[in-house]
Amino acid sequence: MRTVALGLLLLPASLLLRPSPTAHADDFDLPINTHVNAREDTDPSAAEEDEATFYDEQLPDESDSVIFVVDRSASMSLPVEPFVGLDGNVVQGATRLDFVKTELKRSISALPPDYTFNIIVYDECVERWKDTRQPATDGNKARAIAWLDQIVPWGWTNTGGATSLALSDQGNSVVLVLSDGAPNFLDCAQSYVADFETHRRVIRTANAQKAIVHTFGIGL
Repeated sequence: MRTVALGLLLLPASLLLRPSPTAHADDFDLPINTHVNAREDTDPSAAEEDEATFYDEQLPDESDSVIFVVDRSASMSLPVEPFVGLDGNVVQGATRLDFVKTELKRSISALPPDYTFNIIVYDECVERWKDTRQPATDGNKARAIAWLDQIVPWGWTNTGGATSLALSDQGNSVVLVLSDGAPNFLDCAQSYVADFETHRRVIRTANAQKAIVHTFGIGL
């Protein structure tokens, strides 16, 4: 069993996501410097209309943008418990990445029209959907979801590089990191294995604007 701990990802907020076969949302406040197992079933309609959310947790009111940072390393191919899909049916035999994609699609589809967003995915290498944040139009949402569909698990875990790339957009104040394990590789080209403290330093140095970085840990 592996989960993402706050100490591993070195970010200011951490939440452990665990799929539920009856609901995709749970009654919790996004914790700061603590860990919550999201398991209690509640009504997923709790989120207000025109609010930006992830896993039915509202994003900060003062923000009108978000960058999603998604781990696609090899361990994201591990199985998860059944969860509710976008069509309302229970999904069985899925992977951690399948679960993350489902929740991302749900969140992206519900972004208010005045929002801008981007997606970064990573193994030891880092890939960005677009060079800059895009308006949350129906067309851009559909294109982002189609791009997510082609992502497959592979490789190691460059959390520091991916998060620092998100933080390089200093006009954005909210970053959501979704991962299932500790960072290791930091440089795609050189296959540079970086220790815990190196990832911490990279992330902290990149966050000049003091953005809010929420860590969603995918664990079973």
